[in-house]
Amino acid sequence: MRFWDILKISLHNIFNNKLRTLLVTIVLFVLSTIIIIVTSAGVNIATVLNEVSDVSTHADVVLEYLPQYDKNDGGFYGCKDFKKDEIESFREKVSKELPFLQNVVLWSRDGLRLQDSNDWVNFKFIDTQQNLLAGRENYLIGGRLWNKSDSGKAYAWINDYCAEQNGFIVGETLNLSVTIPSSDGNYNNSTLKTKQVVIAGVVDYQEYTFGHSPFILLDYNYALSNEISINGISFEQSRISEPATMAQLNKVKSFQNKNNTYDEKKNPQGIYAYSQILEERKMIMLFNMIIVIIVLVVSVIIILLSIGCVSNSIQITVEQNSKFFGMMKAIGMRNNVVKSIVRVQAIISILLAVIFASCLTIGLFHLFNPLLAKVIAPLGITFTLSMPFYVPIVAFALLSIMVILFTIKSLNRISKMDVVSVISEVN
Repeated sequence: MRFWDILKISLHNIFNNKLRTLLVTIVLFVLSTIIIIVTSAGVNIATVLNEVSDVSTHADVVLEYLPQYDKNDGGFYGCKDFKKDEIESFREKVSKELPFLQNVVLWSRDGLRLQDSNDWVNFKFIDTQQNLLAGRENYLIGGRLWNKSDSGKAYAWINDYCAEQNGFIVGETLNLSVTIPSSDGNYNNSTLKTKQVVIAGVVDYQEYTFGHSPFILLDYNYALSNEISINGISFEQSRISEPATMAQLNKVKSFQNKNNTYDEKKNPQGIYAYSQILEERKMIMLFNMIIVIIVLVVSVIIILLSIGCVSNSIQITVEQNSKFFGMMKAIGMRNNVVKSIVRVQAIISILLAVIFASCLTIGLFHLFNPLLAKVIAPLGITFTLSMPFYVPIVAFALLSIMVILFTIKSLNRISKMDVVSVISEVN
């Protein structure tokens, strides 16, 4: 029998059993709607996470000494410092193995304070022979930028937030308290010294650190020559360069593994090497995996909970058509044609359910997107619910497979019965 003949018979059965067809379609519609909404939301969240990852794909590698704590009282004991020759050695190594990490930023964990200020201030040390802000417009707000002649000199550059909060101006002298630990690195037996630096410029440094924290930049050669401890080094890819390639990120990972000597138990004073971008990507991959698992679990739970209802509806539909199938068999219709009629009938119901479910999903997303935008606006994330075109196709395929499996038992039973038995069973 031709497909068009099977389709006509299927449509005839649908119109002759309007109530039963409507009930089956409603069940499939509810199931389709839930699957499409859950899957679309999961895809949207995964897309946002990937976009966040793409924004911050400039590579970096960080080397630092972690703080040590007294074994007796658990208090802060100290932190090992990088020496000048050690810093230069790593700079040379990175320039050879990771030449795309051009910027160097160093910091002190607990050795520097701004006197006469109650605000927490983030100190970083830079190589004043490099322009970390190259390629950005209007980054210099006041004064001048650093240059090669500033190496080793007592100049400071502050961000605009630090200037506003403390009323600092270019040319003003800042008093810094430098904590100098004892010869064995113990900060409990430390001494304090005062160092003075002059503000040479105010810069917009927000893209490179916390935007709303007081920030002071010093030359790292000046810091080393004035007993300021340096506990961490960050090698960063310039923000005006192209984002890191996968090959470059793999090189960063290899460098990180080779130079990490830290072990919490065996070598707590070793160098802890890590990459912020790799950690971010690892977290995003983890979140994506969790989202996929949640979507799959929710979908499976929905399907399992609906199996009874869908199976019962489909089987009742088959049973109600038993007399018709018996009559068709009596005039010579083959069993595989009978099965095809039932399955085409079911697929039509599924198609209608998925179409209505898709329309409802689009409408709900359009309704909730403005409200969602207001809720997540403080996070600075753009998130819009939308239905990917392939989600209804997946839902249709999933439901079709499920319904076909549900009809196998009933159809096989009917196909094995003779014509008289099929008709008499209904009567």
